[in-house]
Amino acid sequence: MKLKSQCILLSILMLSGCATPQSRAPVVNSANAQIEAQKQREMVIEDYMTSYKKLQVVASKVVVSGAKLCGDKVSPYFGISTWNQDAFQKEWKTAVQSKYGLTESVHIANVASGSVSDKAGLKEGDVIVSIDGWTPSIGKDAPGKFDEKLAQIGKYGTPVEFIIRRGAVEKKIAVTPTQACDFKVELSPADEKNAHADGKKIVIYKGMMDFFKTDEETALVVSHELAHNSMKHIDAQKKNALLSGFFGLLVDVAAAAGGVNTGGDFTRMAADAGARAYSVEFEQEADYVGLYFMANAGYRIDDAPYFWRRMATINAQGISMKSSHPTSPDRFVALESAVQEINQKIANHQPLKPEMKGSSGAK
Repeated sequence: MKLKSQCILLSILMLSGCATPQSRAPVVNSANAQIEAQKQREMVIEDYMTSYKKLQVVASKVVVSGAKLCGDKVSPYFGISTWNQDAFQKEWKTAVQSKYGLTESVHIANVASGSVSDKAGLKEGDVIVSIDGWTPSIGKDAPGKFDEKLAQIGKYGTPVEFIIRRGAVEKKIAVTPTQACDFKVELSPADEKNAHADGKKIVIYKGMMDFFKTDEETALVVSHELAHNSMKHIDAQKKNALLSGFFGLLVDVAAAAGGVNTGGDFTRMAADAGARAYSVEFEQEADYVGLYFMANAGYRIDDAPYFWRRMATINAQGISMKSSHPTSPDRFVALESAVQEINQKIANHQPLKPEMKGSSGAK
Protein backbone atom coordinates (compact mmCIF):
# COMPACT_ATOMS: atom_id res chain seq x y z
CA MET A 1 0.00 0.00 0.00
CA LYS A 2 2.87 2.34 0.91
CA LEU A 3 4.54 1.68 -2.45
CA LYS A 4 1.28 2.41 -4.27
CA SER A 5 0.90 5.74 -2.46
CA GLN A 6 4.46 6.67 -3.34
CA CYS A 7 3.81 5.90 -7.02
CA ILE A 8 0.69 8.09 -7.02
CA LEU A 9 2.58 10.96 -5.37
CA LEU A 10 5.40 10.63 -7.87
CA SER A 11 2.93 10.76 -10.78
CA ILE A 12 1.32 13.94 -9.38
CA LEU A 13 4.72 15.60 -9.02
CA MET A 14 5.67 14.64 -12.58
CA LEU A 15 2.43 16.00 -14.03
CA SER A 16 2.68 19.23 -12.08
CA GLY A 17 5.92 19.97 -13.87
CA CYS A 18 4.58 19.30 -17.39
CA ALA A 19 4.00 22.13 -19.86
CA THR A 20 0.32 22.99 -20.51
CA PRO A 21 -1.53 24.44 -23.55
CA GLN A 22 -1.47 28.27 -23.68
CA SER A 23 -4.67 29.10 -25.61
CA ARG A 24 -8.23 29.09 -24.32
CA ALA A 25 -9.72 26.18 -26.35
CA PRO A 26 -13.49 25.99 -26.92
CA VAL A 27 -15.48 23.91 -24.45
CA VAL A 28 -16.84 20.80 -26.13
CA ASN A 29 -20.59 20.39 -25.82
CA SER A 30 -21.11 16.68 -25.15
CA ALA A 31 -24.56 16.63 -26.79
CA ASN A 32 -23.17 18.17 -29.98
CA ALA A 33 -20.25 15.73 -29.91
CA GLN A 34 -22.68 12.82 -29.77
CA ILE A 35 -24.59 14.21 -32.75
CA GLU A 36 -21.32 14.52 -34.67
CA ALA A 37 -20.35 10.96 -33.73
CA GLN A 38 -23.69 9.80 -35.17
CA LYS A 39 -23.02 11.64 -38.45
CA GLN A 40 -19.53 10.18 -38.71
CA ARG A 41 -20.85 6.64 -38.15
CA GLU A 42 -23.42 7.23 -40.90
CA MET A 43 -20.61 8.38 -43.21
CA VAL A 44 -18.55 5.27 -42.44
CA ILE A 45 -21.49 2.97 -43.21
CA GLU A 46 -22.38 4.89 -46.37
CA ASP A 47 -18.77 4.68 -47.59
CA TYR A 48 -18.70 0.94 -46.88
CA MET A 49 -22.00 0.38 -48.71
CA THR A 50 -20.81 2.40 -51.71
CA SER A 51 -17.82 0.07 -52.03
CA TYR A 52 -19.98 -2.98 -51.36
CA LYS A 53 -22.40 -2.09 -54.17
CA LYS A 54 -19.54 -1.50 -56.63
CA LEU A 55 -18.08 -4.86 -55.68
CA GLN A 56 -21.37 -6.72 -56.10
CA VAL A 57 -22.04 -5.26 -59.56
CA VAL A 58 -18.75 -6.78 -60.74
CA ALA A 59 -18.95 -9.98 -58.68
CA SER A 60 -22.45 -10.72 -59.97
CA LYS A 61 -21.27 -10.69 -63.58
CA VAL A 62 -18.22 -12.82 -62.82
CA VAL A 63 -19.93 -15.58 -60.80
CA VAL A 64 -22.91 -15.86 -63.17
CA SER A 65 -20.92 -15.92 -66.42
CA GLY A 66 -18.34 -18.19 -64.79
CA ALA A 67 -20.81 -20.91 -63.80
CA LYS A 68 -19.69 -23.05 -66.75
CA LEU A 69 -16.12 -23.02 -65.37
CA CYS A 70 -17.09 -23.89 -61.78
CA GLY A 71 -18.06 -27.52 -62.44
CA ASP A 72 -20.37 -28.86 -59.76
CA LYS A 73 -19.78 -25.86 -57.48
CA VAL A 74 -22.82 -23.92 -58.69
CA SER A 75 -26.00 -22.85 -56.94
CA PRO A 76 -29.14 -20.76 -57.55
CA TYR A 77 -28.36 -17.07 -57.65
CA PHE A 78 -30.66 -14.10 -57.10
CA GLY A 79 -28.20 -11.22 -56.85
CA ILE A 80 -29.49 -9.75 -53.59
CA SER A 81 -28.02 -9.34 -50.13
CA THR A 82 -29.94 -8.74 -46.90
CA TRP A 83 -29.46 -7.13 -43.51
CA ASN A 84 -31.29 -5.65 -40.53
CA GLN A 85 -30.58 -3.41 -37.54
CA ASP A 86 -29.64 -6.28 -35.25
CA ALA A 87 -26.55 -7.09 -37.31
CA PHE A 88 -24.91 -4.02 -35.75
CA GLN A 89 -23.63 -3.15 -32.30
CA LYS A 90 -25.60 -0.69 -30.20
CA GLU A 91 -23.81 2.53 -31.18
CA TRP A 92 -24.00 1.63 -34.88
CA LYS A 93 -27.60 0.43 -34.74
CA THR A 94 -28.89 3.99 -34.37
CA ALA A 95 -26.84 5.05 -37.38
CA VAL A 96 -28.28 2.41 -39.72
CA GLN A 97 -31.77 3.08 -38.41
CA SER A 98 -31.55 6.77 -39.27
CA LYS A 99 -29.57 6.36 -42.52
CA TYR A 100 -31.28 3.31 -44.02
CA GLY A 101 -34.47 2.91 -42.00
CA LEU A 102 -33.49 -0.56 -40.82
CA THR A 103 -35.69 -2.45 -38.37
CA GLU A 104 -35.53 -5.95 -36.88
CA SER A 105 -37.16 -7.32 -40.06
CA VAL A 106 -35.15 -8.54 -43.07
CA HIS A 107 -34.37 -5.71 -45.51
CA ILE A 108 -32.74 -5.90 -48.93
CA ALA A 109 -29.32 -4.25 -48.56
CA ASN A 110 -28.35 -4.43 -52.22
CA VAL A 111 -29.64 -5.62 -55.58
CA ALA A 112 -26.81 -6.23 -58.04
CA SER A 113 -27.33 -4.21 -61.20
CA GLY A 114 -28.31 -6.47 -64.10
CA SER A 115 -29.11 -9.46 -61.87
CA VAL A 116 -32.34 -11.44 -62.15
CA SER A 117 -33.72 -9.68 -59.07
CA ASP A 118 -32.89 -6.28 -60.55
CA LYS A 119 -34.67 -7.16 -63.78
CA ALA A 120 -37.67 -8.53 -61.86
CA GLY A 121 -38.06 -5.27 -59.92
CA LEU A 122 -36.70 -5.87 -56.41
CA LYS A 123 -35.07 -2.78 -54.94
CA GLU A 124 -32.68 -1.81 -52.19
CA GLY A 125 -34.62 -1.04 -49.02
CA ASP A 126 -37.50 -3.46 -49.70
CA VAL A 127 -38.64 -5.29 -46.57
CA ILE A 128 -39.13 -9.04 -47.07
CA VAL A 129 -42.63 -10.03 -45.97
CA SER A 130 -42.48 -13.60 -47.33
CA ILE A 131 -41.07 -15.86 -50.05
CA ASP A 132 -43.28 -18.61 -51.45
CA GLY A 133 -45.47 -18.25 -48.37
CA TRP A 134 -42.62 -18.56 -45.85
CA THR A 135 -42.30 -15.66 -43.41
CA PRO A 136 -38.78 -14.69 -42.28
CA SER A 137 -37.99 -14.42 -38.59
CA ILE A 138 -36.82 -11.19 -37.00
CA GLY A 139 -33.74 -10.33 -34.98
CA LYS A 140 -29.99 -10.83 -35.25
CA ASP A 141 -29.94 -14.15 -37.14
CA ALA A 142 -32.87 -13.34 -39.42
CA PRO A 143 -30.90 -12.31 -42.56
CA GLY A 144 -28.77 -15.46 -42.45
CA LYS A 145 -31.80 -17.72 -42.00
CA PHE A 146 -33.55 -15.94 -44.86
CA ASP A 147 -30.55 -16.45 -47.17
CA GLU A 148 -30.50 -20.16 -46.32
CA LYS A 149 -34.22 -20.55 -47.01
CA LEU A 150 -33.98 -18.65 -50.29
CA ALA A 151 -31.12 -20.89 -51.46
CA GLN A 152 -33.16 -23.96 -50.52
CA ILE A 153 -36.24 -22.79 -52.43
CA GLY A 154 -34.13 -21.63 -55.37
CA LYS A 155 -32.76 -25.13 -55.99
CA TYR A 156 -35.94 -26.00 -57.89
CA GLY A 157 -35.15 -23.36 -60.51
CA THR A 158 -38.75 -22.16 -60.62
CA PRO A 159 -39.95 -18.57 -60.00
CA VAL A 160 -39.93 -17.58 -56.35
CA GLU A 161 -42.76 -15.30 -55.24
CA PHE A 162 -41.48 -12.43 -53.11
CA ILE A 163 -43.93 -10.36 -51.13
CA ILE A 164 -42.14 -7.17 -50.18
CA ARG A 165 -43.12 -3.98 -48.42
CA ARG A 166 -41.94 -0.78 -50.10
CA GLY A 167 -42.93 2.15 -47.94
CA ALA A 168 -46.54 1.53 -46.99
CA VAL A 169 -47.28 -0.65 -50.04
CA GLU A 170 -46.93 -4.42 -50.37
CA LYS A 171 -45.96 -5.87 -53.76
CA LYS A 172 -45.69 -9.35 -55.27
CA ILE A 173 -42.60 -9.91 -57.40
CA ALA A 174 -41.63 -13.23 -59.00
CA VAL A 175 -37.90 -13.89 -59.43
CA THR A 176 -36.50 -16.87 -61.33
CA PRO A 177 -33.00 -17.72 -60.10
CA THR A 178 -30.09 -18.26 -62.45
CA GLN A 179 -27.04 -20.45 -61.88
CA ALA A 180 -23.77 -19.04 -60.56
CA CYS A 181 -20.54 -20.19 -58.98
CA ASP A 182 -21.33 -21.18 -55.40
CA PHE A 183 -18.88 -18.81 -53.73
CA LYS A 184 -20.23 -15.75 -51.94
CA VAL A 185 -18.25 -12.54 -52.45
CA GLU A 186 -17.91 -10.48 -49.26
CA LEU A 187 -16.37 -7.11 -48.40
CA SER A 188 -14.19 -6.85 -45.30
CA PRO A 189 -14.11 -3.37 -43.69
CA ALA A 190 -10.38 -3.77 -43.01
CA ASP A 191 -8.21 -1.06 -44.55
CA GLU A 192 -5.77 -3.48 -46.18
CA LYS A 193 -4.83 -3.90 -49.83
CA ASN A 194 -5.64 -7.58 -49.77
CA ALA A 195 -8.10 -10.29 -50.81
CA HIS A 196 -8.39 -14.00 -50.12
CA ALA A 197 -10.37 -17.13 -50.86
CA ASP A 198 -10.99 -19.93 -48.38
CA GLY A 199 -12.64 -22.54 -50.60
CA LYS A 200 -16.14 -21.42 -49.63
CA LYS A 201 -16.18 -17.67 -50.11
CA ILE A 202 -14.20 -14.76 -51.50
CA VAL A 203 -13.25 -11.78 -49.33
CA ILE A 204 -12.15 -8.46 -50.80
CA TYR A 205 -10.82 -5.90 -48.31
CA LYS A 206 -12.07 -2.30 -48.24
CA GLY A 207 -8.49 -1.08 -48.65
CA MET A 208 -8.26 -3.01 -51.91
CA MET A 209 -11.55 -1.55 -53.16
CA ASP A 210 -10.13 1.93 -52.53
CA PHE A 211 -7.00 0.92 -54.49
CA PHE A 212 -8.95 -0.18 -57.58
CA LYS A 213 -9.19 2.44 -60.33
CA THR A 214 -11.65 0.63 -62.62
CA ASP A 215 -14.26 -2.13 -62.63
CA GLU A 216 -11.80 -4.16 -64.69
CA GLU A 217 -9.34 -4.16 -61.80
CA THR A 218 -12.08 -5.25 -59.41
CA ALA A 219 -13.07 -8.03 -61.82
CA LEU A 220 -9.44 -9.14 -62.11
CA VAL A 221 -9.01 -9.68 -58.37
CA VAL A 222 -12.47 -11.24 -57.88
CA SER A 223 -11.74 -13.59 -60.80
CA HIS A 224 -8.32 -14.48 -59.39
CA GLU A 225 -9.84 -15.46 -56.03
CA LEU A 226 -12.69 -17.29 -57.75
CA ALA A 227 -10.09 -19.31 -59.67
CA HIS A 228 -8.47 -20.34 -56.36
CA ASN A 229 -11.81 -21.72 -55.19
CA SER A 230 -12.90 -23.30 -58.47
CA MET A 231 -9.53 -25.03 -58.90
CA LYS A 232 -9.78 -26.28 -55.28
CA HIS A 233 -6.41 -24.87 -54.26
CA ILE A 234 -7.35 -24.60 -50.59
CA ASP A 235 -8.37 -28.27 -50.52
CA ALA A 236 -5.09 -29.20 -52.21
CA GLN A 237 -3.09 -27.23 -49.64
CA LYS A 238 -4.92 -28.94 -46.78
CA LYS A 239 -4.25 -32.33 -48.36
CA ASN A 240 -0.56 -31.52 -48.83
CA ALA A 241 -0.31 -30.34 -45.22
CA LEU A 242 -1.98 -33.51 -43.92
CA LEU A 243 0.23 -35.82 -45.98
CA SER A 244 3.45 -34.01 -45.07
CA GLY A 245 2.40 -33.82 -41.44
CA PHE A 246 1.99 -37.60 -41.40
CA PHE A 247 5.61 -38.10 -42.45
CA GLY A 248 6.69 -35.57 -39.82
CA LEU A 249 4.73 -37.56 -37.27
CA LEU A 250 6.73 -40.67 -38.16
CA VAL A 251 9.93 -38.78 -37.34
CA ASP A 252 8.47 -37.60 -34.01
CA VAL A 253 7.44 -41.17 -33.15
CA ALA A 254 10.85 -42.53 -34.08
CA ALA A 255 12.51 -39.87 -31.93
CA ALA A 256 10.24 -40.69 -29.01
CA ALA A 257 11.16 -44.37 -29.35
CA GLY A 258 14.78 -43.32 -29.00
CA GLY A 259 14.01 -41.38 -25.84
CA VAL A 260 13.89 -37.92 -27.43
CA ASN A 261 10.79 -35.78 -26.85
CA THR A 262 10.40 -33.52 -29.91
CA GLY A 263 7.13 -32.02 -28.74
CA GLY A 264 5.64 -32.67 -32.18
CA ASP A 265 8.01 -30.19 -33.83
CA PHE A 266 8.62 -32.35 -36.91
CA THR A 267 4.88 -32.85 -37.43
CA ARG A 268 4.26 -29.11 -37.32
CA MET A 269 7.21 -28.21 -39.54
CA ALA A 270 6.33 -30.85 -42.11
CA ALA A 271 2.66 -29.79 -42.17
CA ASP A 272 3.64 -26.14 -42.65
CA ALA A 273 6.01 -27.07 -45.46
CA GLY A 274 3.31 -29.17 -47.10
CA ALA A 275 0.80 -26.32 -46.92
CA ARG A 276 3.28 -24.08 -48.73
CA ALA A 277 4.13 -26.66 -51.40
CA TYR A 278 3.21 -25.47 -54.90
CA SER A 279 1.89 -22.18 -53.50
CA VAL A 280 3.64 -20.22 -56.26
CA GLU A 281 2.24 -22.59 -58.88
CA PHE A 282 -1.27 -22.27 -57.41
CA GLU A 283 -0.99 -18.48 -57.64
CA GLN A 284 0.15 -18.73 -61.24
CA GLU A 285 -2.80 -20.98 -62.02
CA ALA A 286 -5.20 -18.54 -60.33
CA ASP A 287 -3.79 -15.74 -62.48
CA TYR A 288 -4.27 -17.81 -65.62
CA VAL A 289 -7.71 -19.30 -64.92
CA GLY A 290 -8.85 -16.01 -63.40
CA LEU A 291 -8.34 -14.24 -66.72
CA TYR A 292 -10.78 -16.70 -68.30
CA PHE A 293 -13.39 -15.90 -65.66
CA MET A 294 -12.82 -12.21 -66.31
CA ALA A 295 -13.06 -12.56 -70.10
CA ASN A 296 -16.22 -14.67 -69.87
CA ALA A 297 -17.80 -11.85 -67.84
CA GLY A 298 -17.15 -9.49 -70.73
CA TYR A 299 -14.40 -7.46 -69.10
CA ARG A 300 -11.41 -6.22 -71.07
CA ILE A 301 -8.36 -8.18 -69.96
CA ASP A 302 -5.57 -6.34 -71.80
CA ASP A 303 -4.58 -4.20 -68.82
CA ALA A 304 -4.47 -7.08 -66.33
CA PRO A 305 -0.65 -7.37 -66.30
CA TYR A 306 -0.36 -3.64 -65.56
CA PHE A 307 -2.52 -3.93 -62.46
CA TRP A 308 -0.09 -6.42 -60.94
CA ARG A 309 2.76 -4.12 -62.00
CA ARG A 310 1.05 -1.35 -60.01
CA MET A 311 0.63 -3.72 -57.05
CA ALA A 312 4.43 -4.04 -57.04
CA THR A 313 4.60 -0.43 -55.85
CA ILE A 314 3.16 -1.49 -52.49
CA ASN A 315 5.25 -4.66 -52.29
CA ALA A 316 8.61 -3.83 -53.84
CA GLN A 317 10.14 -6.94 -52.25
CA GLY A 318 8.01 -9.06 -54.60
CA ILE A 319 9.92 -7.76 -57.63
CA SER A 320 12.89 -10.01 -56.95
CA MET A 321 11.84 -12.41 -54.19
CA LYS A 322 9.47 -15.36 -54.43
CA SER A 323 7.47 -16.23 -51.35
CA SER A 324 4.02 -17.76 -51.66
CA HIS A 325 3.52 -15.77 -54.88
CA PRO A 326 5.50 -15.53 -58.10
CA THR A 327 7.74 -12.48 -58.51
CA SER A 328 5.91 -9.51 -60.01
CA PRO A 329 8.06 -9.58 -63.22
CA ASP A 330 7.28 -13.29 -63.72
CA ARG A 331 3.63 -12.54 -63.08
CA PHE A 332 3.59 -9.71 -65.62
CA VAL A 333 5.19 -11.76 -68.40
CA ALA A 334 2.97 -14.80 -67.77
CA LEU A 335 -0.18 -12.66 -67.78
CA GLU A 336 0.83 -11.00 -71.06
CA SER A 337 1.07 -14.46 -72.60
CA ALA A 338 -2.33 -15.48 -71.19
CA VAL A 339 -3.94 -12.27 -72.48
CA GLN A 340 -2.60 -13.04 -75.96
CA GLU A 341 -3.97 -16.60 -75.77
CA ILE A 342 -7.45 -15.49 -74.72
CA ASN A 343 -7.67 -12.62 -77.21
CA GLN A 344 -6.74 -15.03 -79.99
CA LYS A 345 -9.58 -17.33 -78.93
CA ILE A 346 -11.99 -14.39 -78.88
CA ALA A 347 -10.89 -13.38 -82.39
CA ASN A 348 -11.36 -16.96 -83.62
CA HIS A 349 -14.74 -17.33 -81.84
CA GLN A 350 -13.42 -20.24 -79.77
CA PRO A 351 -14.81 -21.26 -76.36
CA LEU A 352 -13.17 -19.35 -73.51
CA LYS A 353 -11.93 -22.28 -71.46
CA PRO A 354 -8.45 -22.55 -69.93
CA GLU A 355 -6.07 -25.11 -71.41
CA MET A 356 -5.75 -27.99 -68.99
CA LYS A 357 -2.97 -30.57 -68.67
CA GLY A 358 -3.65 -33.57 -70.85
CA SER A 359 -5.90 -31.68 -73.28
CA SER A 360 -4.87 -31.02 -76.86
CA GLY A 361 -2.73 -27.95 -77.12
CA ALA A 362 -1.99 -27.97 -73.38
CA LYS A 363 1.34 -26.60 -72.37
